[in-house]
Amino acid sequence: MTETGQVFQRASRWATATRVHRHSWLRRFLTFLLHLAYRIVLRLEVVGLENIPPSGPVILAINHISFLDPVLVVSLLRRKVLPMAKAEVFRDAVLGPLVSAFDAFPVRRGEIDRRAVHTALEVLRMGGVLLIAPEGTRSPTGALIRGKEGAVYLAWRTGAPIVPVGVDGTDHFKFNIRRLRRTPVRIVFGPPFHVEIPEERSREALREATDELMVQIAALLPPERRGVYADFPLATPRYLRPLGPIKGFVLSSVEPSTMER
Repeated sequence: MTETGQVFQRASRWATATRVHRHSWLRRFLTFLLHLAYRIVLRLEVVGLENIPPSGPVILAINHISFLDPVLVVSLLRRKVLPMAKAEVFRDAVLGPLVSAFDAFPVRRGEIDRRAVHTALEVLRMGGVLLIAPEGTRSPTGALIRGKEGAVYLAWRTGAPIVPVGVDGTDHFKFNIRRLRRTPVRIVFGPPFHVEIPEERSREALREATDELMVQIAALLPPERRGVYADFPLATPRYLRPLGPIKGFVLSSVEPSTMER
């Protein structure tokens, strides 16, 4: 069996054998170390943690501008977050053990990865928190690129609420750390939504609902980060339904403060 095949076989066993709510001692220890490191190398601002449902399945949909994005989000929440990570990371001598310690599971990019979809569905059916970057890859410019339908599909199929997350500043970390500067980072958790799509409109509606989700993420970012979604209309979404009492959220109401670069 190839090395990649072994990685995915382990992922399959993990999906059925691991409890998605239990933090291992190693994960707790690494989280503690990360929080200490944040105080030294970052000026971290976190907004909207109260928007994370305290129980039940949740999908966190983030923009992706740096390797730090999933690390930060995973370590900030009290609830255990299970991230999807590109399969290549698991073969890296340093990052492989780290992402495994945080219970990440692999996904093959550039194709429909049925194993990864199955694992994600299992996480959500067991009431877990799933982290996914709808763009599918790190943005080369730091601005949003077109989102893929995976996150919306999982939310639609499981009924799990989806929480848009905007991350700003992490792409300056490597530049600043070499100059012994702290990096300002802002993370905003928006209000959760349910995805409601009629079966007869599933194919075209998934694309439209994905763009609606990406507009919600764009609204949590500074204008220069909104990329291809900068000019999308801020109309009421057709397929995203606010969860609970967060119905008064307006797309333009979250305007991140100006940060030092």
